[in-house]
Parts: sequence; C-alpha cells; structure tokens
Amino acid sequence: MLFQTIAIAKTHASLRDQLQSWLIPRKRQHQMRVARSIQVNGHYRHFNEPVATGDRIAMTYDEPIRLAYVLETPHLDIRYEDDNLLIVDKPAGMKTHPNQPGETGTLMNQAAAYLAPQPALITHRLDMATSGLLVIAKNPLAQAIINRQLATKTMHRDYLAVVQRGIPKEGHIDAPIGHDPQDKRKRMIRLDGAPAVTHYQRIAETATTATVLLRLETGRTHQIRVHLASIGYPIIGDPLYASPSNEPRMRLHAYRVRLTKPLSDEPLTVISPVPF
Repeated sequence: MLFQTIAIAKTHASLRDQLQSWLIPRKRQHQMRVARSIQVNGHYRHFNEPVATGDRIAMTYDEPIRLAYVLETPHLDIRYEDDNLLIVDKPAGMKTHPNQPGETGTLMNQAAAYLAPQPALITHRLDMATSGLLVIAKNPLAQAIINRQLATKTMHRDYLAVVQRGIPKEGHIDAPIGHDPQDKRKRMIRLDGAPAVTHYQRIAETATTATVLLRLETGRTHQIRVHLASIGYPIIGDPLYASPSNEPRMRLHAYRVRLTKPLSDEPLTVISPVPF
C-alpha cells in the first residue's frame, strides 16, 4: 500500500487538474475517487473542487503486486533515491531484467533485494551491452507516472556513444525499426517497422573517433545501435552491428536522465560518469 502526503506547489482550478498535472493516469484517478482515498487538508474533496498553494493532499493507493524477481545480494551503484524512485548505474554486460522465471544475474534481481519488502518496478530497459542510468519505481503509481512521462516525452534519456571519425556535426535519424528475419537477436530498418527517431550531435573528435550525444524520441529495441549503423557509423565495439573488433565493450552509455519527480513539479536531472 502507498501512502503519501504532498504539499501543493500552486493553485489549481480543481483537484482533478492537479492530479492530471502530475500525470496520474485517469484509471488510477478513478480508482482513488471511487475509494475516496484522497484527502485535502484531512478531508475528502470532490475532484471538481479547487485546491490552493500549500494545501496538503494525502493519497492512499493500493494495488496488488506480484514479486517477480529472485532476490540476489545487491551491489548497486546508486545515483539517486527518494520515496518513489531508485536510479542506478547498470554496468555493461549485465542484463536489465530476467527473461525467464527464476532467472538470476540481472540488475533487477539486485534492485528487488535492495528495495524489499517494497517492490522494484521497471520503467525502461537498457541493452545488456549498454551501461548507464536505469530508473526503477518503488510503487505502481510512480511507475505509471514515469511511463506517462516517457509517453508524453517529458522524460528525456540522453546517451553518449563513440563511433568512427567523420559523422556529421549534428542530425536526426527518422527510420522505422523492426525484427531482422535473418537473426532473431537483431533489429533492422524496415518500412513496416515501428516509428523511431534519434537526434545526435557530435561533441568531440579525435584522429580516428568521434563522440556523439544522442537523444531518443522513441524507445525501440537497439534503436541507437541500428540507427547509427544505418548511416554508416556503427558504435565501436557493438557485437551485433559493427565489424568484429578487440574492443572490450560497446561504447554506448546512458549518461543522463531528465524527468519530473513523481507527485511533484520538481525537475530532476541525474548524470552518470562515462566509463570509457
């Protein structure tokens, strides 16, 4: 069960407007309205009534959660934590989450152990070969809000990658991505694929390589890897989309997330040092 009390930062014409500004999904608003599990200053208030700066909203939200992960001793590199979120650095070479019941060795196994008896709820994923920031929700309401931020593009995930020298200074790649019928591990550009847009900017260059900053508009599997390879600049060390090399790892890192803290108007930026 989730119970939180939040001081309102600014006046809204209705309690419903306040909840919608926090991106609480309508279904969950309806559940709390029917259960009368939201109070303002200690009393139930109808959703069409106004709320003012300094009012205190108390919310009780209950949703059954199935514990989905085998617990493993946590060795987490924590970059940020509050009542709703845990943001950690995933190392390259570790899976984000299990693909089979009972599977171990993933970051979510460790996160679940760290947060127990609270749940560890995934909001997005990183490829096994990619390092960097992963946002984990501590309750279903926070998870739903982060998912809404991703869907409305108010949460931003920024990546750094190293490619061969010569990539243009900046650009965007708008190309749909789908499964590669020749290799089930891979994705490819295909007309019947899901829409995918990646923006990039070259921020550094050496005699042989270039470092690019990338921002996703969509979140397709292998999106950055496929898009950069499609314009002739695969990520150095990519085991699927680049030529074989002796690189110890793929040089792709989720180095920054920018979002609004759930149930607040407060922006949050978290940065992870680049490990290559």
